[in-house]
Amino acid sequence: MHLRRLMQTKKKLFFKLMRQASFCLLLFLTSCGSSALVLHEQRITPYYLASTHVGSPDPRTPPKGEMVVAEWWLSKQARDENLSLVINVLYRDFTTRTITFPIQSRIGYEVIQVVNEEFEETGGFLAYRAEIVTPSGEVFADWKHQLWVKLISVDEKSEDLTDRISSAVDE
Repeated sequence: MHLRRLMQTKKKLFFKLMRQASFCLLLFLTSCGSSALVLHEQRITPYYLASTHVGSPDPRTPPKGEMVVAEWWLSKQARDENLSLVINVLYRDFTTRTITFPIQSRIGYEVIQVVNEEFEETGGFLAYRAEIVTPSGEVFADWKHQLWVKLISVDEKSEDLTDRISSAVDE
């Protein structure tokens, strides 16, 4: 009786492992020829810390902020190129930042965090965009947040011109 139950458990475990292995193999075979770049955002709160879940929260100031994780999977052809990951960030206070990471492997990820004081100053992420670029500047892969826009900078000269045009229209 006990032996039969043990054999059934082993059989179930074997089929479960085979399903998982075949899924991984299918995923691997379908992704061999293409490249992908994906970004996702996550909030950083006290619940992000593992210590909170085991009942021993950090007694110091817990972190507060956001992070963006950029993940990439590159084709074998891209392995020989000297690629870079360029991430443009637009914060809620409308300041921008460009961060460049060298890509040293076909599969990888990078994390950008805005926590505590920096989070309070900027308000966190509004939108972001990532590109994998070649040394010549050619875009190999890209990904944009749905709210991504390139900011138009307005300098003092154009503000003066706008004021003169609006005053002429008012007259």
